[in-house]
Amino acid sequence: MKKIFLFIITLFVVVQVNAQFFNSIGLTAGLSLGNQKFFFNDPSSIARKKYILGYNASFFGEFFSDNHFRWVSEIQYNQKGSIDKQPEEKYRNKLHYLCWNNYLKVRFETYRVIPYLLIGPRLEYTLAQNTASPPITSNFAILHMSGAVGAGIEFVSFTNFKFLVEGFYNPDIMSAYKRSELHVRNKNLELRVGIKYEFVGRKQHCNSPTYVE
Repeated sequence: MKKIFLFIITLFVVVQVNAQFFNSIGLTAGLSLGNQKFFFNDPSSIARKKYILGYNASFFGEFFSDNHFRWVSEIQYNQKGSIDKQPEEKYRNKLHYLCWNNYLKVRFETYRVIPYLLIGPRLEYTLAQNTASPPITSNFAILHMSGAVGAGIEFVSFTNFKFLVEGFYNPDIMSAYKRSELHVRNKNLELRVGIKYEFVGRKQHCNSPTYVE
């Protein structure tokens, strides 16, 4: 895992030499609404749990300067989990993840705002778990994969700083907890706001589209 993050940091430093490749960097923060499904094997059944509120924050880099297609890579802290409501008691399950996220970004430029779509995989590293549900008798996987699809709006600005709002749907691709008697998969809804800095050296400082008659 240390090698992965060392590679990411090295990549972020190296690409700064080419402004056409390394477009911008930014920060986001927001709320996460986590849920889980418990898949029991004996007997076979599925238990859907209640939503739990958490937080998220990220540092990201945006690559390429194409008007329509870009690549976004980010390091994110994210909270997931669920509330396991039983007749006799309510159990809170909270998971803390450090994620490496990579998205294809598809942009649609207008005069006032730039709406966009994001889709791609996330590699998630378990930092800590606070799980109280009795069926969870061991640790969640150290590494697992999830997918993410999101939509956002970037506000047109005549400075290098751009403000944005994003929403994501983030379901697990792999089970985050896998034992012979129980598998658990996370599902997250995320709302976040952010700011990015677009580097000097591009043809335009404003992110408004240019039209030629």
